[in-house]
Amino acid sequence: MNVQVKKVYRNSYLNIISALFKKLGLPQLIDHLVPVDPQCQTRVSDAVQAILYNVFDGRQALVHLEHWAQEVDCEKLIRPDLHPSWLNDDALARHLDRLYEAGIHNVISTCLIHIYRKEGLSLRAFHADTTDKTVYGAYESASLEALQITHGYNRHHRWQKQIGFGLVGNEDGIPFYGDVHDGSLPDKTWNPEVLSRVHEQLKQAKIEDEWIYVADSAAMTKETLAQTKAANAFLITRGPSSLRIVKTALAEADAEDTTWSDPFTLAERNGATYRVWETASTYEGHPVRLIVVESSALDQRKGKTLEKERTKEAELLREEQAR
Repeated sequence: MNVQVKKVYRNSYLNIISALFKKLGLPQLIDHLVPVDPQCQTRVSDAVQAILYNVFDGRQALVHLEHWAQEVDCEKLIRPDLHPSWLNDDALARHLDRLYEAGIHNVISTCLIHIYRKEGLSLRAFHADTTDKTVYGAYESASLEALQITHGYNRHHRWQKQIGFGLVGNEDGIPFYGDVHDGSLPDKTWNPEVLSRVHEQLKQAKIEDEWIYVADSAAMTKETLAQTKAANAFLITRGPSSLRIVKTALAEADAEDTTWSDPFTLAERNGATYRVWETASTYEGHPVRLIVVESSALDQRKGKTLEKERTKEAELLREEQAR
């Protein structure tokens, strides 16, 4: 028998990702949320899969994605009878616009809720954080409703032109919510907004159970605490040392008659030893629990820092005496 090979594709691990995507039923769900346009040869789910697989395969700009599609088996990865030439940048851009018009947060949250439920993932606790991306050049926004690429303070407190990224994931690090936001949006504003959106996602899934929101010290604000209560959630954060209630708790914990917990470790081998002490207070009208944690590893680092400072100061004193 004479077998002729027309073309060889390099699907590699994209086969696994494609199989998972289809097993979860995401193509059908996306096309339900953003209905198929009968005038288009492609669907929104085609565009989403093509862009997603391309990101996993190295990520090219949209203008080059059509060429990339020629190198992989689109009919196997995405759907039968899909021609790579249909995945040109004009078609992809149209589908991205349709996703935005359909409500990108609604589409993503619906897909994530679907995945969480189908896989039985935990919806009990969520960790939230933001980061930034520095950009250069001049940018003009089409409207105030569009993403504002503007100046803001980065992680190192430097004033720069940037955009912001936020992500919320469960205790296993699986994403549940994500966004791209204005470069000048502070975490103190972002946290209550995201709390509200996560709450809406849970309501959408008809989940009314209490849940936990974990964030850094920027979450310790009146607005975030109020939104936490409205969202039927609990907030876990680090109290800023500048707060009066935190200073009072640290002072009380340092008293001689303070009763600490028994020492415990979290790691099986060579782990730090911890002790905790708990008290209660109020902040902006909300009851809060304050837990002071003592770490043997942190004590050792502080001890080394103090020893370096003592040695440096002793050296300076010797130099002064020698003059």
